[in-house]
Amino acid sequence: MRGFWHLVRVFSACLAAGLLGLLLHGSAFAQAAGTGAETLEPQLIALGRDTHPLQGTRGEGWVLVDASGQMTFEQVRAQFAAGQGRRFALGEIMPTGGGRVLWFQLKLPAVASPTPLLLSVPHPNMDGVDLYRPIPPANGVAQWQVQRSGDLIPVAQWPVRNLYPAFELVLMPGESQPSYLRVIHSYPLSLYWTLSEPDSFQEVSKQTHLLLGIYIGLVLLMALISAIQAFAWSDRVHLLYAAYVLLVALGQLSLMGLGGEYLWPANAWLNDHAPVTLTLLGAAMLHLVLRQLIVNRDVPWLSRWLLLMALLGALVALAFVTVGRHFLVIYSTPYYVASMLSWIGVAAWYARRRPRVGLWVLAAVVCLVGGSTFPVLRMLSLSPMSAATQYGVQIGAALELPLLLIALYFRSHERRNNQLRVGSLTRVDPLTGVASHRVLLQRLAQLLQRQQYDPAVGAVLLIRISNAASIRQEYGMEGAQNAEVHAGDCITGVAQEGDTVARHRDGDFVLLLQGRVTHEQLSTIGQRLIAHGLADIPGLPFKTALQFKLAVAEAPFQVADATHLLLLLEAVLDELAARPGTALRFVRWPDAKDTAPAEAPV
Repeated sequence: MRGFWHLVRVFSACLAAGLLGLLLHGSAFAQAAGTGAETLEPQLIALGRDTHPLQGTRGEGWVLVDASGQMTFEQVRAQFAAGQGRRFALGEIMPTGGGRVLWFQLKLPAVASPTPLLLSVPHPNMDGVDLYRPIPPANGVAQWQVQRSGDLIPVAQWPVRNLYPAFELVLMPGESQPSYLRVIHSYPLSLYWTLSEPDSFQEVSKQTHLLLGIYIGLVLLMALISAIQAFAWSDRVHLLYAAYVLLVALGQLSLMGLGGEYLWPANAWLNDHAPVTLTLLGAAMLHLVLRQLIVNRDVPWLSRWLLLMALLGALVALAFVTVGRHFLVIYSTPYYVASMLSWIGVAAWYARRRPRVGLWVLAAVVCLVGGSTFPVLRMLSLSPMSAATQYGVQIGAALELPLLLIALYFRSHERRNNQLRVGSLTRVDPLTGVASHRVLLQRLAQLLQRQQYDPAVGAVLLIRISNAASIRQEYGMEGAQNAEVHAGDCITGVAQEGDTVARHRDGDFVLLLQGRVTHEQLSTIGQRLIAHGLADIPGLPFKTALQFKLAVAEAPFQVADATHLLLLLEAVLDELAARPGTALRFVRWPDAKDTAPAEAPV
């Protein structure tokens, strides 16, 4: 338990650091979004010195929805000029997806001198974001500069290599032409844009990357620890958990834009497909983890249900990769909803059956589902863009993964204890606490092997309670069991370190001596044992004693195996049963001139 609580303290520190960073970043995001919400207009935010000419200014924006997705830039400008566009409110959910294209007309603030700025759209995983900027006309003809970004383009070819689309621009004094944003996305979304100085943008970017790095490092640390525990505990559920954590880490890397920026900057296909595919595979893997965690022969239907949900997740991911992105809205969102309901239901059922482990699992699932609900609501056009919708999955996973790891620790700890208890039943007699018959045969076989190199080592005493039947008849089963426990204590009292006291069949005991023992020493041990048996038996009336009969085999044992030796000693005890005056008899295999067994009276 000391190691477990040390593990808890380490994870608590890492988790607190990661969550604090995420919450600070989320608070900054919410504050930035909330500032613009006061006028329901997209705000142009300037991050920098208070004296910057853009500090505190607000911009204006209009939107035009191209339902066909085929309009050219000149056609869009003409429609805006004709008053076809409309002003939109910050946080408004825009009808993207289904081939529709959003066009935004941006009215940037006026400046007194050329001002280099960065315009960013802080929303990762958008399919396409293009910025159209006016440049000085040539021969009286208006000229436009186009910068392209988004998941359909390799991040290495973006104007600014970043987590989300960003564009470099220079505001000129007297600039009269508006700028335009062209946005393509697979499902409805709400977005906003910000303006910032290059230095301020880079500073915020560094802080964001640091915080996200802490988060990913925490996740990878848990994957490594779980992989180590899989071998330490010999429990494959930890390997499934490690695979799940790695999928979560890769999914979060892609969702937050880190994957496209660092892992596959030249691969547009991965940049476009990885967020959805990895998230689906992660959800499917969680079903397998829960299935392995709660597998129970009494409820086979539950195991089959979780396996079915895992297969469905893999099929939806495969369909998204092979068929097309329309599967994103048609099938993936219902699968997420069904998965979250399944996780909650299974975890609640498991917590009721096994509270010590199940409550940790339930807490982990509640955190994950709670954090994942907001992005799902955003995909269903039920919630606008916010810190919760953008970072809910990350915060939920940051809470879920350590809780689930703790649950796996308790589960493996219980499993190991159960295995040890079952193993001890095969090695220890449950009534008397001495070694079992199985251990006796193993130790005796080892002694026979030793005698091949040193014939003088070892001795075996088979001990029987000759009055066991009368004790059972007079005092019942409980009295007989007390007598057997007392007999085990008496035999253990004459044994030394390295000797083995074991239970034989039909109530007999065996004392296995490992070292060199002389005939006189064996006689002394036998007499002491007989004397110990004459003491009062705890739990029985006064002056109730044990009457031992002993068959002693001296080295070397000239027998084929351990079973034959025990059968020979049993036969000797059966003979002693018919001779009331004798309690101890030796069985030796000496030279032919010395064949008489030694006997001791009662």
